[in-house]
Amino acid sequence: MIFKKIEEIHWNRILEIQDDSYQEVGAEELDVLKSKNAVAPDTCFVCVSKSGGVVGYLLSHPWNGVYPPKLFEPLPNITHCEYLYLHDMAISPQSKGRGVGRAAALKLFEIAKNKGMNKVVLVAVQGSESFWSTIGFQEVKGVSVCSSYGEKALLMEKVLAV
Repeated sequence: MIFKKIEEIHWNRILEIQDDSYQEVGAEELDVLKSKNAVAPDTCFVCVSKSGGVVGYLLSHPWNGVYPPKLFEPLPNITHCEYLYLHDMAISPQSKGRGVGRAAALKLFEIAKNKGMNKVVLVAVQGSESFWSTIGFQEVKGVSVCSSYGEKALLMEKVLAV
């Protein structure tokens, strides 16, 4: 799997993959997605096949506090960060089941460790908590997430060995 920094030419494909991936939660606007990349371009990337096509993407950024950022809103100014927040990872339907998501998550863990971060946090949506559990994420008990993430959304975290 090839990982590349997000460039302007990638955004249309990112939007297509997002539209294919989120039936329950809904898609975010382009400016909202771009705000994640603008804040942390070194923790956002596309997954590219050997033939050069974008088959997935991952958007992550520094964050702090107990509650995740709100969906559908550009990121506020982040002055202090405690961990990386994995805002969005989506894989094209044609590439699911081929290890792309696992490879992208492992790449993010590597980046987080290199930045001295010891934790990655995310909100599992649309029943994805079983996937996240297989790569070491655990539910954060006692914290409810904003209803915009969907009815059964779960806050999860993975503590990294630094």
